[in-house]
Amino acid sequence: MNTTPILYLLMGLLFGTTLLAAGIALRSWMGKRLASPGIGQSLLEQQQMVAALRNMASWTNDFAGDFTRYQSTMESLTRDAADNKKVQTKEEVKRLLDRIVDANSHLQTRLESAEEKLEMQTKQLAGYLTEARTDGLTGLANRKAFDQKMDECFAKWQQIKHPFTLALIDIDHFKKVNDTYGHPAGDAVLKEISVRIRELTSQSMLVARYGGEEFAIIFDGEVQHAADVMEGLRQTIASKSIVAEGHTISITISSGVARIMSDERIGKLVRRSDEALYSAKIGGRNRVFVHNGVLCESFGGLGNGTVVVKSGDAIATEIPPTSNELEHRVLARLDRLISQEATLKE
Repeated sequence: MNTTPILYLLMGLLFGTTLLAAGIALRSWMGKRLASPGIGQSLLEQQQMVAALRNMASWTNDFAGDFTRYQSTMESLTRDAADNKKVQTKEEVKRLLDRIVDANSHLQTRLESAEEKLEMQTKQLAGYLTEARTDGLTGLANRKAFDQKMDECFAKWQQIKHPFTLALIDIDHFKKVNDTYGHPAGDAVLKEISVRIRELTSQSMLVARYGGEEFAIIFDGEVQHAADVMEGLRQTIASKSIVAEGHTISITISSGVARIMSDERIGKLVRRSDEALYSAKIGGRNRVFVHNGVLCESFGGLGNGTVVVKSGDAIATEIPPTSNELEHRVLARLDRLISQEATLKE
């Protein structure tokens, strides 16, 4: 007997089983992702993902039915082939082979259709996930993606003590940009700064828009490398103005850098990075400060002072603020700390 139909049968069984397993695994994975807190940015996005999953479930189940019918058909044909009373002449053998080929051809068509649908659904769902993890204005990772990456890095730190470093960035006097040139110009500045940050920190593990005019970068490894990169980024941004809405705008950034330390939680690392950023702000802006666990120290060519961290706050040793500036900074600092505490409790 010709072995070609048997080969088709084996290939069809293998392909069909693999496709079904892939579809079921993807459905299960997407279901878990959808159920996890914060994965969607809006109710509409969640509804779109649910609809896509239901669509995938529908055609996967349809294909499962086709595959079950195919198996039943092949079992019946196999019994006929083993029954010498049913297959005696060449014509009967030919008819049996034709039926096997037809069954394989039908399954192959269904397999190709299912494969196309699986690829389309996978791309669609991947697109929803990307949108849910991306900031709409800048194209960077959003806060939810940042939090997830921080959890991953912290888990690795707990397991094998693999170090990572967090850098926070704030655009200096960004409110003045909005007030002077308008919010469209402010949005243009955010987009351009995002492009520069992405280009100059391409070796980092994640670049995210942390909120408003703040950005967060997670670096693999020690604080020295991260601080070097941030100082280079600071110098580059300060050296090249941004053209937005017909205006030429000079922009500088301040940055705070801190490395994860022994027996430290994520909240403490974020707070130390924020303390360093705050120190850079009250130390004169347009500079990088590093938190070494005790002190916030200026890094690079500007601001060679040291800022002492005490009771969760920072005191600058240079450029003392006026009373009005101090009051404004204290209130802003309190708002930041309250926001962080609320985030940590979620």
